[in-house]
Amino acid sequence: MNALEALYEKPPLFHHFHDRKVRIETPNTLVIGPKGAGKTALLLDYLSTLSPGSFLYISLQDVRLDHDTLSDALASFCSAHQLTLLAIDNYTPTLTLPEGIPLLLSSNDHALHLPGFTRLWVDTLDFEEFIAFSKGAASSEHLFNLYANHGRSPASTTLGEAELFVYLQTSLLLDLYDPLLVILFRHMALSQSRPLSLHRLYTALKPHLKLSKDSLYGAAALFERKSLMHFVPKFDAPKTPKKVYLNDFALKNALTFEKDFLRRFENIVFCELLKKHASVYYTSVVDFYLPLAQEALVCIPFLPPELVLRRFGGMVEHLRTLGIKKLTVLSVGNEGGGEKEGVECEIVPFWEWALQR
Repeated sequence: MNALEALYEKPPLFHHFHDRKVRIETPNTLVIGPKGAGKTALLLDYLSTLSPGSFLYISLQDVRLDHDTLSDALASFCSAHQLTLLAIDNYTPTLTLPEGIPLLLSSNDHALHLPGFTRLWVDTLDFEEFIAFSKGAASSEHLFNLYANHGRSPASTTLGEAELFVYLQTSLLLDLYDPLLVILFRHMALSQSRPLSLHRLYTALKPHLKLSKDSLYGAAALFERKSLMHFVPKFDAPKTPKKVYLNDFALKNALTFEKDFLRRFENIVFCELLKKHASVYYTSVVDFYLPLAQEALVCIPFLPPELVLRRFGGMVEHLRTLGIKKLTVLSVGNEGGGEKEGVECEIVPFWEWALQR
């Protein structure tokens, strides 16, 4: 029995699908998202609505498949079995797609576009989805603590601390596959929520690694294309180093023994902003400036409201320059507010802010 015949006769089963905020509606859809975001689950959920024997599902990461002959084999197999759908997980453009059959594809290459395909972006869990994945009733503050420690991967929601670190490290190794890329990712991740000069990093690493400047910059572009890492520019300062944010904020804890909750909290807030805002900047005063929404946010998790408002007073001139009439201060449990010179300040717990968006 050949490989395609075996996969056709015994398609994968998926019994524990959690509803997501996105869903595949039609064939000829390209599902894009980072590794571990749930792209396979979306494909299998769609396939579960089809008649048995009408489709074929394959993953290009399945080592049992002969990639040298796969393109020709798929075309003839789909024709011979009169399939109505072909689903290809972990698709790469090196595979020639068969003609005349509807397709579902998934990839973690954010830069991939295919003519005639609807692109469906599926990210790892936001806070609201994490709550839906978590079992049992709990307070919002407790759920936030779980989210902050477990991160955004659907698979991590039920893992213990030791299992979580192994899972995150293993996923990164499988995604990057090159030891040098893993080393470079770790060094960049250590700058979580901080501006990072790639030139300075190159200067620091060059004496210790066989590394070119092009390979370092290429690695940063790869991390961004795979949605592992995001680089946020400073507003009106294109030559200033960009801030580094991880798509899964918990990943840094699996790469170092250093703990920095303040930086992780800022990264958590950034991940929520990803849902709705294409243009995100930082300034010398605020953590996040959203020019299209005319919003500004700062992350101050533990400072008492009266001290936050005192700090707010020193920001007013800068906020007025940006045209901001309201500053949102994200906290861990604190609430409050104030106003100065026509600018409002609202202090709100992260979980209330995230669930209202």
